[in-house]
Amino acid sequence: GADTPAAPPPRMASILLVGGTGRVGTAAASHLLRRSGDVRVTLAGRGAEGRRGAGAAYEAAMDAGGPADSSRVALQRLDLDASSPEQLAAAVAGYDAVLHTAGPFESDDTRLLEACIAARVPVYCDVADPIEYLAKARGEEMNARAAEAGTMALCAAGAFPGLSNLLAAKLARDLAPARIADVDFQYFTAGLGGSGAVNLLITNLGFGAQLPRYRGGRYAPAREAGVGGGRVDFFLSEADASFARVGTRDTWPWPFPEAATVADHLRISGDSNASMGTAPDIWNAVMRVMCERLPRDWWSDERFSAALADFSRPLVALTDAAVGETHCMRVDVRAEDGRRASAVQGHDSFRRCVGQSMAEFALDLLARRGTNLFSPGVRCPEGLYECQGSSEGAGEDRPGASAAEAADALLERLCSTPGTFTYAVSVGQVDDSAL
Repeated sequence: GADTPAAPPPRMASILLVGGTGRVGTAAASHLLRRSGDVRVTLAGRGAEGRRGAGAAYEAAMDAGGPADSSRVALQRLDLDASSPEQLAAAVAGYDAVLHTAGPFESDDTRLLEACIAARVPVYCDVADPIEYLAKARGEEMNARAAEAGTMALCAAGAFPGLSNLLAAKLARDLAPARIADVDFQYFTAGLGGSGAVNLLITNLGFGAQLPRYRGGRYAPAREAGVGGGRVDFFLSEADASFARVGTRDTWPWPFPEAATVADHLRISGDSNASMGTAPDIWNAVMRVMCERLPRDWWSDERFSAALADFSRPLVALTDAAVGETHCMRVDVRAEDGRRASAVQGHDSFRRCVGQSMAEFALDLLARRGTNLFSPGVRCPEGLYECQGSSEGAGEDRPGASAAEAADALLERLCSTPGTFTYAVSVGQVDDSAL
């Protein structure tokens, strides 16, 4: 159920939330406090010592349960852009976990992850989505450094990417032993989903990036974001709550990294795709026209994308007030034998879903410490299904737990957070379109 707590960390854990005064960071903090009485949270950011920081701390505590929880919330000023590697390492030293929500993520800026490795922080999570960032973070050198330092790092650990990755890996397991042919990710978010104006900039920059997709079992990126797509049913049957709340929506391709990382993890033989849509529907039509007519290099220029975000912000704020923050995802996995597994998940608030998901990932990694399931290194969420660490020197095995069983339990928690209004799975039906 929505109020079933995650397995608590083995002791009172101290968690640093970088970007913690932002909309997603605050949602993550409140969920951490609500889910476990054994954590202390520090909200870090440029404005942590000012009014914004005080407001974020108050919101996190009150949302979690009330004034009593305020004693478990602290503030710390941290400017990522102005800090040296040594300063960052000093800032994160001593924490049990560091959570990074301060986007937009630059393609090669892994400084905070590297600082956590240097300071031997046990757990690191972020919500990064550039495929270049993930390639660097999960590269052989970084992975070896994390393993040596005892840091278990999880990148792209939000809702999508994040929860969606884990869901796709689960669906693929449900189709075993058949080889996976195709995987599709479809997302809907009403307006900005409550995530704040920075999401406008992130979306715009994505239109200038390569789509990290697979074609015929091979990585085949293409600079075609915002063009094409189609209508998607964000429900499996009319009995799903998402049938009435979301229904069928227009979507367009966007460079979500899971289309590549999950495809690679599953070793698919066919195609992968990732698309999204928004409300009101007029924004989908406007985005398509602009992506068809404006040069891709304009979108990848941060000055242009930022100026366009600033220009559209008042209009977006006006429509967001009317459409709310609803989020929904659909994941489809098809096997070579023609069977398909599908899932839908919906939440009242996109930004809360992202924050709650990151919090659940962090709590899960913290609970693995001292067991054979704690496996230092850098991975994306789909890798949790195969990250059985050696129990040598790591304490006792978790009773009855395999990596897959632990990942399944985590997925159930992710899909039952407060605000979740639908979670449905269908496995094994023959996909006539694939035959």
